Amino acid sequence: MSGAYSRMLSIGASIGALVWAMPAAAQEAPAAPAAQQDPGGLATGAEAAAAAAGGQERGEIVVTGSRIARRDYTAESPIATVNQDFLQNSGPTTIEQSLNVLPQFQATQGAQTSSNAIGGPTASGGRSNANLRGLGTSRTLVLFDGRRLQPSDPLGGIDLNTISPALISSVETITGGASAIYGSDAVAGVVNFRFNNNFTGLVLEADGGVTERGDGTNFSGAATWGGRLADDRGRVFLSLSYLERGNASRNSREFFRDRPGSLASTAGTIVVDGTNPFGVGNAANVAAYRNLFLNTYRTPVPPTASSLVVNPDGTLFGRNTGTNLRDAALNGYVQDSGGIVTQRSPFDSTVQLPLKRYTAFGRAEYEVADGITLYGQVNYATYRTDQTSDQGTFQTIATPTLVPVTNPFLTPDLRVAAAARPRPNDPLIYYFTGTRAGRLRVVEDYDVYQLLLGGKGDISGTSLKYDVYATYGETDQTETTFNQYSRSRFNQLLQAADGGRSLCDGGYNPFGYGEISQSCKAFLLRNSTNLFNYKQTVASANLTGNLFRLPGGPAGFAVGVEYRKNEFSANIDPANQPTPSTVNGVTTYAAPETLGLSGSGSSAGDIAVKEAYVEVLLPILADTPFFQQLDVDLAYRYSDYNRVGGVHTYKAGPNWTPFGGMTFRGGYSRAIRAPGLGELYAPRAGVSGTIGSPATGTGDPCDSRSAARAGRVAGVTAAQVQALCTAQGIPAAIYPSYTYTGTLTAAFRIGNPDLKEETADSYTVGVVVQPEFARSVFKALSLSVDYYNIKLDDAIGRVTSQVALQQCFNFGGQNPSFSSTNFYCSLINRDAGGLLAFINEPQFNLGSYSTAGIDVQFDAAIGIGDLGNLSLNSVVSHVMDYKIQTLATDPTFDYAGTIGNVQIDGYSQSHPAWKHTTTLSWYGGLGSLSFRWRFIDKMSNSANVGVANGSATGVPAVSYFDLVSRLKVDDQMEFRFGVTNLFDKQPPEFGGPAATDTSTYDLIGRRYFMGVTKRF
Repeated sequence: MSGAYSRMLSIGASIGALVWAMPAAAQEAPAAPAAQQDPGGLATGAEAAAAAAGGQERGEIVVTGSRIARRDYTAESPIATVNQDFLQNSGPTTIEQSLNVLPQFQATQGAQTSSNAIGGPTASGGRSNANLRGLGTSRTLVLFDGRRLQPSDPLGGIDLNTISPALISSVETITGGASAIYGSDAVAGVVNFRFNNNFTGLVLEADGGVTERGDGTNFSGAATWGGRLADDRGRVFLSLSYLERGNASRNSREFFRDRPGSLASTAGTIVVDGTNPFGVGNAANVAAYRNLFLNTYRTPVPPTASSLVVNPDGTLFGRNTGTNLRDAALNGYVQDSGGIVTQRSPFDSTVQLPLKRYTAFGRAEYEVADGITLYGQVNYATYRTDQTSDQGTFQTIATPTLVPVTNPFLTPDLRVAAAARPRPNDPLIYYFTGTRAGRLRVVEDYDVYQLLLGGKGDISGTSLKYDVYATYGETDQTETTFNQYSRSRFNQLLQAADGGRSLCDGGYNPFGYGEISQSCKAFLLRNSTNLFNYKQTVASANLTGNLFRLPGGPAGFAVGVEYRKNEFSANIDPANQPTPSTVNGVTTYAAPETLGLSGSGSSAGDIAVKEAYVEVLLPILADTPFFQQLDVDLAYRYSDYNRVGGVHTYKAGPNWTPFGGMTFRGGYSRAIRAPGLGELYAPRAGVSGTIGSPATGTGDPCDSRSAARAGRVAGVTAAQVQALCTAQGIPAAIYPSYTYTGTLTAAFRIGNPDLKEETADSYTVGVVVQPEFARSVFKALSLSVDYYNIKLDDAIGRVTSQVALQQCFNFGGQNPSFSSTNFYCSLINRDAGGLLAFINEPQFNLGSYSTAGIDVQFDAAIGIGDLGNLSLNSVVSHVMDYKIQTLATDPTFDYAGTIGNVQIDGYSQSHPAWKHTTTLSWYGGLGSLSFRWRFIDKMSNSANVGVANGSATGVPAVSYFDLVSRLKVDDQMEFRFGVTNLFDKQPPEFGGPAATDTSTYDLIGRRYFMGVTKRF
């Protein structure tokens, strides 16, 4: 703990110096309005909406999910609102880390990482996104003050790293489709970051934090100023921010003590021989092989499987048996009941993705004449993520490297094994990682900007208001990978008669364990750079006002037109691109020059849409018995895409207040999502396909340890599995002991220009209770209960590697004849020895995804006399259904309450039945003290879904606790102190030794933070 204390003292000294240097307040200026003074940060009530709307009067509130001003905060869609205090209660973090505390959000790859291998085009590139309901980040629309932000990936996703928390007064989140209001992407819901346009004065903020282990130091700072000019006809707003997030060591955390590295992390020496098994060749050579293992090594049975591992002393052991581990004391191995799995990794890496970010924001508006206000805005962010892997270049079986038996570095024992094969002169397949030459390092640089120009105002003598604007934004992403192997030069070293000594000092011993010479590193290693560019243009014109009067009041309307165009280009380093060749109409791809990559090509594309919408708010009744208010909100939008044609979206939502203090709300919405640029135009690219492991009931069904071969899968017999495995190419001699010990395999993906839009139908119904009779006792009391149901048809997605394997082997009843030509089986490709070579993961409009559940939000505050106030805030989410139908002809499986299925986006694998965040707070004139409880329910293993008597292990329930205090010096200064993960709760193990769902659980452990806000 001394490391953490010393770091916190250093951080505190820095923050204290900053505060000491601040000049005295030169003017009285209001702070940014808080939605509610409760430090829990969960805002409710009309006051919340007024603050979120930037200080507008109660009758002038525009609620997220609508473009028409409301009388109060209540909308027909469930809305969760959090204020700036809520974001600050997580310390110096990105917005994504703060929002993921809310149970409506499903975490994705963001700040936390535990990847064993990186390099080449990465999946997330250090980005952090909002993911509502676990339906994927591309189905959550992210807005800033009701307008679209600049995307940072080919699917149009918004990287939350581009938003500084200093700009945000509150965040509103609605559930369900909102495409009729905002257009494509609002399938799961909308996250709208509210900006306080009425802010004046100067605010300086600084926050710092460190983990219990004394690493993972974080620091953020921001300066925000707002002012008025020309007798309030003009307003100017400026903000600058900085965030630095440091490394957090994986090796210093007990959970990762037995984490696996590569198949042989230190040397990477795995010998695979495919259809040429060891110990079944010439009789004399086989006798020498058996004598080596039985008499010299004294192992019970000599291995005949196709994979051997070389010990540092040159001896051998069978990968599937784990016998004769000569270096176990030095490097150690992680084993399971089936034998050797992998070596423990001796190298350290990070569990917190390092990040440096600078943002700048400016906004100005000026009333040039009555009813005409011109405005402009610029948002800029530049940031870098930098991660070093615990591995080097990773050689995949899909692109094997061959070592000739003439290589002088073959150990004597390996020569005995090589000779005991039916074809003793065949080369050996060499399977390795390249940490001896250098660990992989990937640096992602982003530059993002967005410009906005517009005009707004009132039309004199009418109720009409207009807003016309245009935005243009651009994102440049540079991805640089260091310490990659050159395939051609590596083969030169392996094929050289002298072992490469004529090419570099000492040559390259593929079976060695020490570092190679500097001249060999210079000869062998290379760096690569991939460039990505994303552009977005938006032009929008909107008109709002009143139509006519109804018994409940004036009917409001909003109409508008919009044009959007998104473009992207990917310029992949030539060394990372596969080389295609076509013979007799069949195209094949040679592996790229960069070793360890399956390769990806350059590509580009665009998609554009023209839209028109109309929304009406009909106040049917008001101030009558049982109808204090009855409203109906209707909306329709027509969108004409240049790629998918015309589509229609619409919604209808009633809002009924029978009497004061109770409101019933609900609605139906049809939403769409047009295919993203990456889904339409992505070139054929190699990725890592997740298949799991036999220990978790997943992995390769042909594995000798698999549930399928053990008879634990209903409708699947061992004989059927064996017949299909041999039909796929696993040699009969190898099958009894065949293992595939990795949890990943090579996979290939490609875009599909024939994709059509996906459609979603959303239903919500709920009640909001704010009893008037309780006002005499409670300072605040509110309860909302909402049911949601979202069903997505023609879902754009992929058949993942794991799904392909399970469906091929009839886990879900999709291949009852166990035919090797079944659709799912046709995606699986094995090498000559039967090992998984690669699996195609095609992308098209699948069957359907659907989810349903209940959200509950409870807020209560009570005065305790001179002692201040007590409050309780709780947000609870119950997932009732989370269903996936891969193809329209497939059965539907429900993954609610499970962990492990990554079909929707590759990361969101946890769908607990219950999640909640509950905060108990005391607050008063001196400040506040809050105790927060974050609960994640237990989950069963998704491998058991659709499988009778499934026995795969799940995970237990997990609770995290946080403590946050605020000290109010005066109206202009506040200090913050906090501890996150107060009891240092470790993540549950899932997916193998030292493995877990890194998106859901806390890998970093207990951490401390402190901060200060100074207003002028």
